[in-house]
Amino acid sequence: MEKMKIGIVYDETKKEAKRLAENVKKWLEKRGCQIFIEATNNKEDKEQFSNILGKLDFLITFAGDGGVLFWANEVAKRISRKLPILRVNFGKRGALTNIEPKDVFNKLKQVLNDNYIIVKRTRIQAAIVSKKNGTQRVLGDALNEVVIERRKAKTVYFKVVVAYNGKNAENFNRRGDNFIFATPTGSTAYAESAGGPTLIRKDKFILRVTAPTDRECLPYLITPNNVIFEVVEIEGETALVIDGEENIEKLELREDESVIISKSPKNSYFMEIGDVEKKPAF
Repeated sequence: MEKMKIGIVYDETKKEAKRLAENVKKWLEKRGCQIFIEATNNKEDKEQFSNILGKLDFLITFAGDGGVLFWANEVAKRISRKLPILRVNFGKRGALTNIEPKDVFNKLKQVLNDNYIIVKRTRIQAAIVSKKNGTQRVLGDALNEVVIERRKAKTVYFKVVVAYNGKNAENFNRRGDNFIFATPTGSTAYAESAGGPTLIRKDKFILRVTAPTDRECLPYLITPNNVIFEVVEIEGETALVIDGEENIEKLELREDESVIISKSPKNSYFMEIGDVEKKPAF
């Protein structure tokens, strides 16, 4: 029987994360697993470990939400097949993690006994599209959110066309600090901190505007996740930020261009553990 190949990444600035990760490595090796382990606190280590993601059966992160987000995005960028992530909490909030350090060995026993499911998490994509010929340049792909934010003191005017099933349903025009396009996963992140709702349904997206002039009405729009947001007009200097990383320092649209925000063809996959019925997760 072929050995299960498991990746382990940890935040070496946290001594307990390092200690537990190394103990988990030994524990899994005793049970016949092949382990690839790395402290990934610098660019070189991350790059080196990213090159072996395609070999793994699943990945365990000993980190906070930021670490989980980084590796979910790295997996989506690097490989096309499903690679589930098991997330041990070494952060403050733990919105993306699912295991507390004290429970890790009990949970891993369940994994080795095939007592888990793999849950698909929808991602969101931003692209620049030419209105002349429809050519598309993908700018980035996110698990949490795509944000178009102001770069100077003045608020920015946005005009967004919201299209359902290929038909333009409504225009969403606002002046504000930024527009947040969030997935259900991201609804508990920046969008929530900006006063947006938490999405329970997995087939929805949020368009949230942080607009000081609209504080009373808290402008947001909940849509099906097959919607296409087309940002057709931006007045003011803006940047495109994808999952907290500034992707384009200055986002400028020509008259014949628009920004398309839509469901990504990629997904992220999280491993969830418990007494679960064995059936396809997709």
